[in-house]
Formats: sequence, C-alpha cells, structure tokens
Amino acid sequence: MTASFSTWAVLAVFYAVFLSQIVLISIYYPAKVRRRVLHILDHYPPDQYPKLYPDPLDIYAELARRTRLRTYRFVNLAIAALGLMVLAAMLVTAYRPDPKGGDEILVVIYFFVQMAPLIYAEVKEFNQYRLMRAAYSAPLRQADLKPRRLFDFVSPVYVFAAVVMYVVWMATYLFGLDPASPWSAEVVLSMIGVTAMNVLFAWAIARAIGGKKPNPHQAHADRLKQIEVVTKSLIFGSIMVSFFLIVTQLADQHDWEIFDPPLTSLYLQLAAVFGIGLTLRSIKVDEVDFEVYKEKAQEQMA
Repeated sequence: MTASFSTWAVLAVFYAVFLSQIVLISIYYPAKVRRRVLHILDHYPPDQYPKLYPDPLDIYAELARRTRLRTYRFVNLAIAALGLMVLAAMLVTAYRPDPKGGDEILVVIYFFVQMAPLIYAEVKEFNQYRLMRAAYSAPLRQADLKPRRLFDFVSPVYVFAAVVMYVVWMATYLFGLDPASPWSAEVVLSMIGVTAMNVLFAWAIARAIGGKKPNPHQAHADRLKQIEVVTKSLIFGSIMVSFFLIVTQLADQHDWEIFDPPLTSLYLQLAAVFGIGLTLRSIKVDEVDFEVYKEKAQEQMA
C-alpha cells in the first residue's frame, strides 16, 4: 500500500506538519504566555497587589521575574531553531521516512524538549501557590454550599463521546489481533496503559472539582472557570488519545505506517491546542478578578 504514495508527497506532508509543530509550540504559544505575564506585571504591580507576589517584594525580585521571562523567550526560540536545523538536516541528507514506521519517536522526543520550558513555568507557578498558601491567613472563611458536579463544567455529550471513543479504540485494537494467538505482554500493557490513563484523567477531574483550590486568594468565579478549563481539557484529551490510537491502529493494519510521524506530530499539536491553547483562550487576563490580591481584599474559600 505504501508504494502507491509518492515519497515527495509523504515528505511534503511531514515537513509541513513538523514545521507547524515548531511554530505553534515553540514560537506562538510561548509568545502568548510571555505577553500574558508581562501584562500582569505591568498592570498589577507588587506594590498594589502584594498577595499576587508571595516572594520578596523588592526591586531585585522584580528584575528576576523579568529576567526569567527573557530567558523563557530565548530558550523557546533556541528550541525552535533546533527544530529548523533538524528539518534542514533532513533536506540535506535526503531523509526518507521508514515505510514500516518508527520515525515518530523523533517527533515525540522533540515535543518533550519543546514542553520543557512550559513544565518549568508550571513548576514555578506551583511554587508560587505554595508560598501563597503558606502566607495565607483569613479572618473570615467562606464556603460554597452548592455542590459542584461534573456536568456543571462540561456537556454530557463530550463525556459520552470520551467513553464511546475509548470503547471503539478497545474494539478496534482487539479485533485487529490474531484470535489464534495468545495475548502478548505488549497487548496487555497497552490495554492497561490506556485504561490507567483514562482513570488518571477521571481522578484529576474529580480532584479539580472537589478539591481545595491551589490559589487561596482566587475569586470564586475565576475558580469555577479554572475547573471548567481543566475538566474540558482532560475530557478532550481522552477523546483525542482514543482517536489517535484508532487512526494509528488502522494505519498499521493497512500498511500506512509511513504516515506515523506526521500523524503523531498532528496529535501532539492538538494536545497543545486543547491544553495550553484552551487555557489561554478561556481564561483571559482582562476578565480575571485581581482585586482579591490587594492588601485589603477579603479572603475567600471555595
């Protein structure tokens, strides 16, 4: 089947999709994150919103925050340059994808390199919340007496779609096996791995809905929006994982493994769109209640 595809057509698809991955994850989203943080620093400074900055509120801390932003920008641009160098090397060396697949591992490795700055930023944010909780003391604590439920944050249609896609993947995977052969360790681990991933997603959603908010000062409306984003991101993530596994399984059955690298790259980009992209689109800085970070703001508990 792979012989019917033009090598140049396959390469054109791969180069276009991989270039999109470089631009989206190492240039576009990092630039949006950096502008978002700069907007907060410029419009909500430490002297007026001290509870937003639990670390020392001096000029050196301010300079350190802006220096980290410059470093964040430089590292992402360097990673983008690395990706472009990889593409150039492929062109120079007349790279040809393996018809039997396997080259997608390079796409995955580069994706993890791309995600390293974002993971670092997430760790810094977690540390900031930890410092906020350590310094938090509210004379009056309020609780939301209305119980939060899953369908308050995501449509039942999406939850049903996630379950259906998981079942379809399981059926596609099992029907593609040789019924005369016993299940190998790979089959068992694949089934356990995908199932465990969905269980982990469900646990994370339940924790987001019913657990304590990481940021003790966060306004109630902002907290609900954050829960909605987390819930939708994980539900969509489950749907996309199942869909990706179904497509790659069908590709293996029809000897289309040569498209595994662009398919993997496309899936990773969609994961970014429904992860960080959904967060940036849904939680706009101008709509966040920053009044809670002022010195005299009343503490809330959700």
